[in-house]
Amino acid sequence: MLSENYSYAERPAALILGRRGFLKVSGLCIGAAVVCGWAIGDMVARRNSIILARQAGLYEDDQLCQKMGLTASHQNQVVMSVYKDLKTKPVDHTMHELLHTHYYPRSMLAQITEGAHV
Repeated sequence: MLSENYSYAERPAALILGRRGFLKVSGLCIGAAVVCGWAIGDMVARRNSIILARQAGLYEDDQLCQKMGLTASHQNQVVMSVYKDLKTKPVDHTMHELLHTHYYPRSMLAQITEGAHV
C-alpha cells in the first residue's frame, strides 16, 4: 500500500527557468508578437488597397454613365424599350410591381430550414 514516509521536495524556481532560459522564452514571445503585428498590418494595408481600387472603379463607371447621359434609369434605351414593349410608363403601377422589391424578414425562415435539415 502507500508508505507513510512520503517526502516531496520542490525544486527552486531558478532551476526551472534560469536567466538564459528566461531570455529565450521572452525573446520567443516578443518575436511572435512582432510577427503577428506585422501580419495584421499587412492585412489592413491590403484591405485598404482593395477598397481604394474598388472606389476608383466605381467612380470611373459613374463618370462613364454621366458621359453617356445615363444618370437615371428612364434615360437608358434598354429600359425605355421595356416600357414601350409593355405599354407602360416609368411611374405606372405595373412597373412598380415588376421592378420594386420588398423586404421580408427571413430570420424565421432560416430557423425553419435549419430545423428541417437536422
